[in-house]
Amino acid sequence: MTGGQNSRSALILDSVLTCPHCGHAKREDMPVDACQFFYECENCKTLLRPQPGDCCVFCSFSSVKCPPVQARRQCCGEGLLAIPADRAQIT
Repeated sequence: MTGGQNSRSALILDSVLTCPHCGHAKREDMPVDACQFFYECENCKTLLRPQPGDCCVFCSFSSVKCPPVQARRQCCGEGLLAIPADRAQIT
């Protein structure tokens, strides 16, 4: 039967996160069924948070969007749009 390929099998599950402060890049596995809201850069120790409008750090700072966004599913971070801009920015 054609067209029966599971959409999950087409997802990219790892991505290169790049710190916008120091430029350090590291390949990381992405969670398949959740969003990652925080990520500490192992080089400069900056705590990254999603940019306003993005659901997770992978959507903001990596080479590939998170699996829920790739699959065009509702993402768990939809509520981030309600966070005041001064609280949603990178520290």
